[in-house]
Amino acid sequence: MGKTAERKTAEIRVLLEPSLKKKSRKILDEIGISESEAVRIFFRNLVIRKEFPIELKIPNEETLQAMKDADEGNTVGPFNSVDELMEELNS
Repeated sequence: MGKTAERKTAEIRVLLEPSLKKKSRKILDEIGISESEAVRIFFRNLVIRKEFPIELKIPNEETLQAMKDADEGNTVGPFNSVDELMEELNS
């Protein structure tokens, strides 16, 4: 009997919320990579680093508030120059 050829690819099935898939697909389109390539990049980095390739942290209260503000559109700016930005940061 001959050797069985090894498959060139393996399949992973991932379930996502439709809105998350739609939003991530839009970003990946802007970057110019497919969903499959994004997953391959993630797994390659996992293997190369031998650790989870994305830093995971529990956000502090200030970060949580900033995220909430951004989601609600409560942000500062826009700024016309770096000086304007620095003035706002220092006030």
